[in-house]
Parts: sequence; structure tokens; C-alpha cells
Amino acid sequence: MQGIERMTVRNLLSEKGNDYFYIMHLSYERRERERLWNYAERRKIIGLEHHDVNDDWNNVRESVEISGIWRKQFEMFCNEMKVDNLVLVLNGWDSLLGIAEVIERHHQYDENLSSGSVERFFDHIRKVRWIRDYEYANRRRLPQPIEGFNNTLSKVKPNTHRWSILTNLNI
Repeated sequence: MQGIERMTVRNLLSEKGNDYFYIMHLSYERRERERLWNYAERRKIIGLEHHDVNDDWNNVRESVEISGIWRKQFEMFCNEMKVDNLVLVLNGWDSLLGIAEVIERHHQYDENLSSGSVERFFDHIRKVRWIRDYEYANRRRLPQPIEGFNNTLSKVKPNTHRWSILTNLNI
């Protein structure tokens, strides 16, 4: 592997043989970003949550009534993400918090994470290895905003605006 200091997202994708990656926000409607990032970074996880999906997604996906956008996000997070996929965790539209590699084949559901405990997090999680993680105060400014990224999770494919901005990013 090349020296991580001179690596780009494109190099990482090439080394892994991937032609797509995911971008993800960690926030409750733009709140608590720093706390959520610190929790995710320390525990090496990423997460997803919706108040109507209060069980393992694969147990409830046929019966739960949520919007098509949320349904797609749960399918991506729980079933489409594969081991070695890259996830860029963004702080809003303008900065990078970290780059993760998915390390486990299946997601986990943990109702205790959303139960109102002091360390509340998202109840659907994926374990990751941080390839690069920044302290919240030192998050990496993007060369240009990823405007229009309003969902929690999105898949980024070649020949898109997001692809061209993020794959050339030096990490």
C-alpha cells in the first residue's frame, strides 16, 4: 500500500478493486455531530437509525412502512455494503470526518444504543476500520461542498459530481 499521507480516495478504491463508495452523515437532523462522531470513532462503528425501524432490518423490512428513501438507505446499510467497501463520513456538506473500511459481513441491531442511555447512538451499526480519522476540531475541509447530500447514506458511483470531488481528495 502507498504511504497513507500521499494517498487519494481514488488510490484506495483502486487497491480494493472497488468502483463505488458510500458517503454518510452522522447526525440527528444536524445535531450532536461532534458527540456522535466521537462515539463512532472510538468504537470503530458507523450507524443508521429510523424511529419506525426498531428491530433487525431483515426481520421487519417487509412489514415496516417507511419512505422509499429510508427503505433504500436501510437496504444499502444492512445488505448492500460489503466487507472492504469504503465509507466517507462527512460533517455536513463541507468537511470529512473519516474514511472507514467495512470489516464485517453483516450489520448488527442493538436496541440499547437508542434507549436513551447517556451514550445514545444509532441502533443499526456496522463495524469498521478507520483508514483515516480526524479529531472533530480538525476535520478535513472538502475542496468544494457536496451540496444536495441530505440523506444519511448515499452510494457514490463513477461519472458523478460527488465522485469527481471526493475521489481526488488527498487523505
